[in-house]
Amino acid sequence: MQDVSDDLDNAQGNRPLANIEMATALKFSNYDYEFVYSEGGHNGDHGGAILPDSLRWLWRGYSAR
Repeated sequence: MQDVSDDLDNAQGNRPLANIEMATALKFSNYDYEFVYSEGGHNGDHGGAILPDSLRWLWRGYSAR
């Protein structure tokens, strides 16, 4: 999971707060997850910047055949 400080905050809810709450719930339930939070706006910059690390995290423990 990833989010930024200036993500959407509108009538449908506050996305940063919702994602922080989701990460807290996953931690409480002992799920294997990673949540990366950063400063920035609602765009693809942060997700794109962490994509290589996200893919390494997702595929950790798997070997190439």
